Amino acid sequence: MGMSYKRAWMLVEELNKAFREPLVESMRGGARGGGARLTPAGAVVLDHYRRLEDIMAEAGAARMAELQSMLRDMSEET
Repeated sequence: MGMSYKRAWMLVEELNKAFREPLVESMRGGARGGGARLTPAGAVVLDHYRRLEDIMAEAGAARMAELQSMLRDMSEET
């Protein structure tokens, strides 16, 4: 994802603080190892976010095409 482990966990902690219920829960290490998983609330938030992405992509497709048509062809430049 292009970010440090510490940065990722800081963002997860901020998300958990911002929502009424935690979105991610972590398990400490041990014989079976630690880890993290989405909570049921996290799964709902992720689903809403992905649906919103789809809506925005569909709504903005024509404008994105217009912007792309204005770009210079740089495929042959070095």
